[in-house]
Amino acid sequence: MRKRRPIELFSISFLDLLSGALGAVIILYVAIPKTKEVVPKISEENIEVVREELIKTQEELGKTKEMLSKVTEKLAQNPDPGSLKGKDVDVGFKFKGKEILFIIDTSYSMIEEDRMGQVKAGLKMLITSLGPDFRVEVIRYPLAERAPFKTLWGIPMENTLINQMDIFEFIYSMKPSGGTPTRDVMLFALENYQNISDIVLLSDGAPTYHNSNKKDDIYDILEVIRKENTRKVQINCIGVGSEFTKDKTSDRYKFLSLLAQEHEGFFVGF
Repeated sequence: MRKRRPIELFSISFLDLLSGALGAVIILYVAIPKTKEVVPKISEENIEVVREELIKTQEELGKTKEMLSKVTEKLAQNPDPGSLKGKDVDVGFKFKGKEILFIIDTSYSMIEEDRMGQVKAGLKMLITSLGPDFRVEVIRYPLAERAPFKTLWGIPMENTLINQMDIFEFIYSMKPSGGTPTRDVMLFALENYQNISDIVLLSDGAPTYHNSNKKDDIYDILEVIRKENTRKVQINCIGVGSEFTKDKTSDRYKFLSLLAQEHEGFFVGF
């Protein structure tokens, strides 16, 4: 059995967290194993390991707070979240159903502004806030030069605590590299995940071809996805990076906003 990395679970209400009217509430539970045995003396080496883990945790919390601040400000501009189509769930976003496919852009440009770190922190919280009645799957794209994408399981799985550990380990392993082959991963998702209700695409840039900086045709991609999405999967988009708030005429902004609009999903840029 493979060794799992320690997992930090956030126990939160995501709706309260993202609502500008109610404010942001973050509750962190730190579970410390308890024993009746005498605690052995901690070595200098172990102290250093604990110190490093504490620094990492503090850095991740800082990234999470920064991301929440941006998302809260963005959502506050839409005073009527009920105008978004879909069923009410226990999170601030509106999903069509309870079988969610998360597609994560891990292209090289995600290294800028620590976009990858923000996505990791935000996705961890979102996954944790979903109940066990949800089924989830995660795809990263690209897998460096080796492939245009990589799936976690290949099928959606119940959002149990055990499966969340696999998700967080998969997220932890993501490193920015390569281009942004959005066409490849979106067509793969629509063809191979027959029962999903929603796709959540998190990306920071306009699509390119795999292993290339050459831009793909965003309007051709939109047309192809319209034809392939015969099951009316709700496609939701989250644009990562300051350019989404600075330039609404850019290809990256047009692509993600139109993709969400054409498939009745939500779009947030931060």
